[in-house]
Amino acid sequence: ITECSPVLTVNLSGNSAKGVGNPLPGVELCIVNLDSHQPVAQGQRGLILARGPNVFKGYLNKGISSPFISVNGKEWYSTGDLGYLDSEGALILSGRLKRFIKIGGEMISLAAIEDALQKTLGKKAESQQEGATLAVCAKEEAGEKTKIFVFTRFATTIEEINRSLKDAGFSNLVKVYKVQQLDEIPLMGTGKVNYRALEALI
Repeated sequence: ITECSPVLTVNLSGNSAKGVGNPLPGVELCIVNLDSHQPVAQGQRGLILARGPNVFKGYLNKGISSPFISVNGKEWYSTGDLGYLDSEGALILSGRLKRFIKIGGEMISLAAIEDALQKTLGKKAESQQEGATLAVCAKEEAGEKTKIFVFTRFATTIEEINRSLKDAGFSNLVKVYKVQQLDEIPLMGTGKVNYRALEALI
């Protein structure tokens, strides 16, 4: 993480790798509930917070909201990642907060939806050339149900996608709002899906 200069945890050479490793000396980690920002029990997933001498003091641009959260009288940097600490203090990552949505009080991983659709609709995806064949985004608005959007490079229908999600074990609450076929899924320079570009199409 750039804001953490840039390392928080490491797996030491010679030891069995566990997640992304244990905190460096002087670095503290705290896992909190997403809504209340209260610390959760060891082993329970939540939002990962960090503090230490390597953590920056804040952004120069005053228009950017503060990334710090106050917990038990201490200021912590919110990493935007989800995860938990195992019994030996190693940090296990679950994903980015931005790639999770809340439906019916349950946190749903958009990445898990993508993986499930890649597997269930894999035969159609296999016919495509190199590059991403499917991507999932969501739109959350106050007072409205979160809407899930699926972008593909192959022809499919909402009915087929929702049936695939049900077959993959997702609850009936997880329903796709719209599917859109594109000539290609936009990618960033790193080769990862450019979700911001897709969100602009919503």
